[in-house]
Amino acid sequence: MNILYVCTGNTCRSPMAEGITRALANEQGLDVNVFSAGLFAAYGAKPTEQAVIAIQSIADISGHESRPLTMDLVNKADLIIGMTQDHKSVLLRQFPFEEYKIKTLADWGHGAGDVVDPFGSDQVVYNQCAEQIYNLVKAGLASSKE
Repeated sequence: MNILYVCTGNTCRSPMAEGITRALANEQGLDVNVFSAGLFAAYGAKPTEQAVIAIQSIADISGHESRPLTMDLVNKADLIIGMTQDHKSVLLRQFPFEEYKIKTLADWGHGAGDVVDPFGSDQVVYNQCAEQIYNLVKAGLASSKE
């Protein structure tokens, strides 16, 4: 399965989700390819230091470089996961023909609400965001094995 995570700038939430998913899939022996992009991302930005620290015990995302969402990434993905309902809405407007594979992380992970953008916040907020992402990814991977 090819999973594409989408957030706004591809420097916080989607790189954390990508790293967490890669680590959990590897632990569970799942055949999952994972990548991420941003709706308003530039090429080559590094993840925030707080994002790197928030998941450092799970995955190393320090080498991540941001990238904008492209049609090639959409075509490669079996599942496109936005961090918020707004991300999902934008994705559905831009790619209505891909509706069947567009979800929010909460939809996929059987949770509720958005993964709020921690950009500009302190480490505590990043850690809470990372924990939310971890729990939703874990549940999403479990349900995709069923």
